[in-house]
Amino acid sequence: MRHIIKVIVPILIFMVSITPLFAEEDALTIIRKMEEMQNTDTSKAEMTMIIYPDVYDKDDYRVMKVLSYSKGTEDSYMVFLEPRTIKGLSILSKGDDQWVYFPSTGRVRKIAAKSKKESVRGVGGDFSYEDMGGGSFEEKYTFSILESDNEKWVIRWLPKKANSVYEQIIVYVDKDNYLIQKVEYYTEEEGHYKDLIMKEVKRIGGRLMPTKMIMANLYKESMTVILTNSAEYDISIDDKYFNPTRFYK
Repeated sequence: MRHIIKVIVPILIFMVSITPLFAEEDALTIIRKMEEMQNTDTSKAEMTMIIYPDVYDKDDYRVMKVLSYSKGTEDSYMVFLEPRTIKGLSILSKGDDQWVYFPSTGRVRKIAAKSKKESVRGVGGDFSYEDMGGGSFEEKYTFSILESDNEKWVIRWLPKKANSVYEQIIVYVDKDNYLIQKVEYYTEEEGHYKDLIMKEVKRIGGRLMPTKMIMANLYKESMTVILTNSAEYDISIDDKYFNPTRFYK
């Protein structure tokens, strides 16, 4: 019996020690597959943004039209087409770096790390600069699986950088298509701060994607809805959209 125990105990210790490693590898595999399924070389999308300052008052809202371009995982460019008061306002993201162009003043603002939690001035809403930033998930976060059932994985994302807006992010991933179902954002100050819910999955431009995104700010009790009206993928896009010097001409 003693000989059996001597054999079993080291095996149990080894199994316990490698469990977090395998869980981490499994989570990373899921994230890589998710990015592989969703990433494109380029994209262009026309969207409608609806902002509800008070989630309980559905009659109080603002509607905006947005045109978005992206290239890879690093570069994205958004320009507001409507309403007239903010027409031409543009947001350029290159990895962690972001710039905002304000057509009313002709000024450009480079977003500092301490301002990443803010929403775009003049636009408002519940999407922060951090939410709109680019970059590879794997470069920015570490991952671990919290839960797995027949339909989804629940994965915790922990930021690698100390100045991240969020303390942790919990992501629900659909096992059938590797699309994100829901994202929970947590901050050190507010705790469970926001929820991003993905709805109305459709095939647009040959790709399966959620066409309705709802960002609910649990702290402010506000909500922003983004509807994707049309999208094109892997098309030719002029590099000028992703060049920050264009704002200074």
